[in-house]
Amino acid sequence: PLADPDVEALPRGGFRCRLCQVSAANRPSLTEHLRGKKHRRLQSLRAERRAQEQRSLFVSGFARGTSGEELSEYFGAFGEVAAVVMDKEKGAYAIVELQDSASRERALAEPQHSLAGHRLRVRPREQKVFAYGPAGRSSHRDPLSPGRLEQALWQASDVDSQMSQLVGLLELSEDERRVRHLLVTLFQEVFTEFFPGCTIVPFGSSVNGFDTRGCDLDLLLDLEPTKSLQASSQAAPRAGSGSGAEDSILSDIDLAATPAPEVLELVATVLRRCVPGVRRVHAVPTARRPVVKFCHKQSGLAGDISIDNRLALLNTRYLQLCAEADERVRPLVYAVRLWAKQQGLAGNPTGGGPLLNNYALTLLVLFFLQTRSPPVLPTVAELRDLAGDEDRTVVCGWDCSFPRDVALLEPSTNTE
Repeated sequence: PLADPDVEALPRGGFRCRLCQVSAANRPSLTEHLRGKKHRRLQSLRAERRAQEQRSLFVSGFARGTSGEELSEYFGAFGEVAAVVMDKEKGAYAIVELQDSASRERALAEPQHSLAGHRLRVRPREQKVFAYGPAGRSSHRDPLSPGRLEQALWQASDVDSQMSQLVGLLELSEDERRVRHLLVTLFQEVFTEFFPGCTIVPFGSSVNGFDTRGCDLDLLLDLEPTKSLQASSQAAPRAGSGSGAEDSILSDIDLAATPAPEVLELVATVLRRCVPGVRRVHAVPTARRPVVKFCHKQSGLAGDISIDNRLALLNTRYLQLCAEADERVRPLVYAVRLWAKQQGLAGNPTGGGPLLNNYALTLLVLFFLQTRSPPVLPTVAELRDLAGDEDRTVVCGWDCSFPRDVALLEPSTNTE
């Protein structure tokens, strides 16, 4: 079972099935799950979805108001069309599923597609990461009022139990994590069509190990691979014809030479026109860290997309490392942040004066743990010494070298 790509070992023991979003306490339980009906049914469903993707096309560039029947008739010239799924909300693209992969290859081999005077952009459909979400369950838990939180904590037997329980009460639920994962997958599929080779990477509070319900979804759009594709296509157009860069909607825009504010506006345009459910999109090019802000209607999530923020990615990985290094770290961080909010030191200000945000409070707790005697967490200088060659990196003048694998850290001898 441990060789199964769907299985991951958990840092605190036990296993997790990524496909079914199920945890198992030991190997016998894991084996029983993998042999069960639910896992085998989802494996079958995933195989079916992948087969659909391998015979489907992503089509854009058609006139607004074009019907599914018109697209079906056009692509019927290459083989029988099984289904056409239109982006009904924004009318910007469609998924055309053909009856077999050979028909799809014939359509892809056509050098140019045109419908009603509009040049179509036709690509293979991106393969999504298959994610299972149980039907009928809300992605949001009811908000915890101070009274409900106090009542829940009173039921714990001691302070240690209260602190551990606090983490479970305030962190993202599995459903919330799944919604965020699906959103990242959706963004990746859409942006790849317009920025070939790009990647969407979540960072910040959603993934750094210190998440709270309702926290923003921070995303980095890495355009460096797209710039490389454009450069290779410009250097050798014929040799690069298979890269996909020359047939992008942005093929006439040199991203490497385009100012960052203009790139942000392009990102905002793709969000507005092509990502279902996205609202209130606006670029903020003058911010300390320029971003495009958005809100997702169905989930209620607010978020930012930045295009040059590698330092934030490394900050996120560093916090992940600290969260996994010792089981006392997360409960202490959550407890201090709740205390600070109750004391008026953090959260939404009701009067004047600066307040600490959760990120600052988290760093203060980590520094406290690094300076205990003996320390609970290693200092950044010690982490730099432990970093291997593959972990050494400098960003904007900051040495961000530290080991990515928590197993390389010596367990703390502090027993407080």
